[in-house]
Amino acid sequence: MKILILCDRESLSFDGLNLPFQAQKTMEKLDNEVQVIELNGDEIKPCVGCFKCWVKTPGLCVMTNDCVNTVARQKIQSDVVVFLSKINYGAYSYDIKSFLDRSIPTISPFFEIVLGEMRHKMRYDHSPVMITIGYGTCTPQECQTFINLTERNALNMMPPKYSVFILQSADEIGETMKSLENFLSSEV
Repeated sequence: MKILILCDRESLSFDGLNLPFQAQKTMEKLDNEVQVIELNGDEIKPCVGCFKCWVKTPGLCVMTNDCVNTVARQKIQSDVVVFLSKINYGAYSYDIKSFLDRSIPTISPFFEIVLGEMRHKMRYDHSPVMITIGYGTCTPQECQTFINLTERNALNMMPPKYSVFILQSADEIGETMKSLENFLSSEV
C-alpha cells in the first residue's frame, strides 16, 4: 500500500519521540511504501474563499506558491493518509488545520445526501483510508472533541474506512503503534 503521513512540526519531538519516524517504521514493517511530509502552517497560504478551485481550475487551488496542490495530489493518490497532529483544545494543530482548510479543491461543488446529511460530492473516484493520530496531554473532554472532529471530517472526506488514535505520553507509543499495525493489517 502507498501511505502518506502528514505531520505537524511538533510531532518530530513529542515527549522525546519522533512520532512520524515511529509511525513510518510501524507501517513499513507491513511492506508498505510510506512517505512523510512535515507541514508548516506558516508556509501555507490561507484560503481566500474565491472558489476558483471549483469553477476555474477544478481540483487545483489557484494559489500555487505553496505546497498545497502537490500534497493534495499525493493525498488523493495514496491508499492511506495519516494525519499526525498535536491536540489543541480538542482540535487539530495549526500546521494540520492550515492544510485541511485548503483541501476544498479535492471535493466537488455539488451536493448529495449521505446518511441523512447533505455533503459535497467527492471529486475523485478514489478516497484514501484516513487515520488520525492525535498526541499531547489533553482532558477527557478534549480527547472526545478530537475524536468527534475526526469523525466529522471523515464524513466530509468519505474515506472507505477511518480510525482515530490518541497518544498522551511517550509511555503509550508501543500500545498505539501496535493498534495502528492491527488496524492496517486487519481493516485495510
